Amino acid sequence: MTDPSIEAQKYNDPRAKITGRGIAMGVAVAVLAVVGAWASIHARKTQLGETTRFWGQDTITALQLGERIEIRPRGASTFEPVDLTSTPGLGHLRRALLDERHFDWATETEGAATEMCGQVESDADAASEAPGCLQIRITDPTGHRFEPIEIDLALDGGWVGPSDGTKRVKVTDWVQPKLKNWFKTIMSVKQKRYDDRD
Repeated sequence: MTDPSIEAQKYNDPRAKITGRGIAMGVAVAVLAVVGAWASIHARKTQLGETTRFWGQDTITALQLGERIEIRPRGASTFEPVDLTSTPGLGHLRRALLDERHFDWATETEGAATEMCGQVESDADAASEAPGCLQIRITDPTGHRFEPIEIDLALDGGWVGPSDGTKRVKVTDWVQPKLKNWFKTIMSVKQKRYDDRD
């Protein structure tokens, strides 16, 4: 059996002293943890101020909630429309077009993004590379929360804009190669699946 006085000493050690300095250090650590958590959440949160102004609320809603997403050829690009609805990494595409930090707003001008499309050299290049120009079409056949939304992308120059051709803006130099590589990967996978069916 344990001596009750020894048990009491475990919880009332006279060497352990609570001082003002100790309390201040504990409070400082707690405050730093709260500030760090807030900063982390804020940094990861998609910022929509400028993109809402540029795209409009319907396009923002479509990018966030759109049920069906497909890509179609634009400009000199030639490929069969591709359904992206259940494609892995689709969230990255949505975020790339939603977050205002992904655009160089100083480049915003009037005109269609398709005016900035490069020419596709050949069918072999088209099959092995990302298309130079494409359209993203977003629909919501079940929820009917918005009318179909169409966005044009000129991947070579990094220009994007609504398909009505009223305005365009460049994505940042950091985002442009990521978009191009993502579409190149998608097109390669879809082409391989198509070839495997033959």
